[in-house]
Amino acid sequence: MIRFDYIDYNYFGKVLRARNESIEALITVEKGPRVISLKCTGFENIMCEDINEHSTMSGGKFAEVFGDKKWYIYGGHRLWFSPEDDPKSYYPDNDPVDVKIDGSRVTLTPPEQTETGLAMQMILDFDETSGSITVTHKIKNIQDDKKKIAAWAMTVVDKESIAILPQTDKPTGLLPNRTYTVWPYSDMQDDRLFFGNKVITIKQDENCKANFKLGFNDEKGYLAMYNKGQLFVKKFDCTEGAEYPDNGCSCECFTNFFMMEVESLSPLKTLSKGDDITHTEHWYITPCNDSFDRKDEQSIMDFLSRNI
Repeated sequence: MIRFDYIDYNYFGKVLRARNESIEALITVEKGPRVISLKCTGFENIMCEDINEHSTMSGGKFAEVFGDKKWYIYGGHRLWFSPEDDPKSYYPDNDPVDVKIDGSRVTLTPPEQTETGLAMQMILDFDETSGSITVTHKIKNIQDDKKKIAAWAMTVVDKESIAILPQTDKPTGLLPNRTYTVWPYSDMQDDRLFFGNKVITIKQDENCKANFKLGFNDEKGYLAMYNKGQLFVKKFDCTEGAEYPDNGCSCECFTNFFMMEVESLSPLKTLSKGDDITHTEHWYITPCNDSFDRKDEQSIMDFLSRNI
């Protein structure tokens, strides 16, 4: 049975706690929203909590749009829109969130974003007993001008996380079957990156100060992350032939010195006023007393076959 209550969570203020016999999730309600903590019962939180405010934005061209407000990453899971826009993507979501609980469903609705013309919403449907959560992301255009955007589901996880990203194996004969998007700051010889033929792994390393980001079209429709004795998997639809942002990316992974982001994206959609986008992820988190060599593809594939 899923149980809900409100607790004080230090830097993040009042949060909604959701628990069953398998997992516990904490959701910010005075800001965000963020799923700021997620863990199996008896384990540690896999989400990043940026209590040291490593990632913020204010001043300069940000102030031209948002005045004297300030954006905080906070950490955990959030909803953004893509393609990324500087500064409008960094909407300072620091206000209280409307929360509705209906059975095992939580609907989180922050205030409408006047400056971006968008209204965001996240809906979490908890399984009564397992570590399964369905997360529905919605973005609506509330302005007269049309907007061509995608929903961008960003899960910010903690130090030492290892992302496992599956590559397509579609047989296309003499034609290519995959394309990668690389950001200007990404070093393709970065030790945190491993390229296999079937999977890619990226490891967070707090001793590495450089940013790294990679994206591609994830036709397998899932991303996995391993840390703190827990395996976190999020599954999502990847629509064949659809137009995705960032040169065709339905998934992206970013890391720096204090966190990692494992991200999925919806196809791009042109929204007139009142139109919306819906993008759904299915989450699974389980204890995982297992291991693998992140730079040995056979070891990774054996791990996946045992655990997914």
